[in-house]
Amino acid sequence: MSDHSYNPADSAKSNNPLKVAIAVVVGVLALIIGIILLTRFAVGTHEMGTNVAAANTPEAINKRIAPAAVLLVDTSKGAAAGASPAVISAPAANSPAVIAAPIMAMAIPAALPAGSAAPAGGEGVYKGGCVACHGAGIAGAPKVGDKTAWAPRIAQGKPVLYEHAIKGYQGKAGVMPAKGGNVSLADADIKAAVDYMVSLNK
Repeated sequence: MSDHSYNPADSAKSNNPLKVAIAVVVGVLALIIGIILLTRFAVGTHEMGTNVAAANTPEAINKRIAPAAVLLVDTSKGAAAGASPAVISAPAANSPAVIAAPIMAMAIPAALPAGSAAPAGGEGVYKGGCVACHGAGIAGAPKVGDKTAWAPRIAQGKPVLYEHAIKGYQGKAGVMPAKGGNVSLADADIKAAVDYMVSLNK
């Protein structure tokens, strides 16, 4: 026979209604405190509504959605030989297109100064626009003279280079806009510029 025997007094002690009531109250309080803490964590420690008005002003919204970089084109200045590009300021805050001050701004000349003739062929196209990115390596553009950066591109063949330059391309290293952003250029001009840059990087 088993050594264990049933004792009604032991059973009564473990099922004491006062202990059960205390356990239920403690459990409910812990649940309420947990919900309050979770709510404070989700909402944040600041009071709701105090910063909503300031965060929803047009200036604050424009600052949040402003582009990381802005390329502003100066069509009023020509490119003097060896001159550094002029920095252009962002539009005034009260103008219709409000943007944050650009991280980087440079002038891309629209035309050569009066009295100077554009070099013929690919060199002229390169100096008239391509140099803005390929001269400084902007937006991941391989710099002219960096043969290491150009070697894998040249290895793809000129038809691929022509297609990327004419239609545009986005790769791991950066972005090439279609026709360098100047869609008025003829495909033949773009091909000539590509040939010129390849000749400088072989």
